[in-house]
Amino acid sequence: GAGQVINVAERHLETALPKVGGSCIVLSGNHKFSKGRLLERDSKKNRGVVQVFEDMSLVTTSLDDMAEWCGPLDDDLED
Repeated sequence: GAGQVINVAERHLETALPKVGGSCIVLSGNHKFSKGRLLERDSKKNRGVVQVFEDMSLVTTSLDDMAEWCGPLDDDLED
């Protein structure tokens, strides 16, 4: 049923989360497509703190709104 699909999705998302200290990309909000380093991760609160490479600002975002970034850090996604 639908419950199984949701469980698979959550497991899949969990493996895609960056590790603390790893490169990640913000997927929504004011900093959409900003790449940075994950400084903190709180799975219980579903929050992460990302330091954006471009201006070194700190962004707190939902873990759902970030993903591990494996590509080049100087890639411009907004073409």
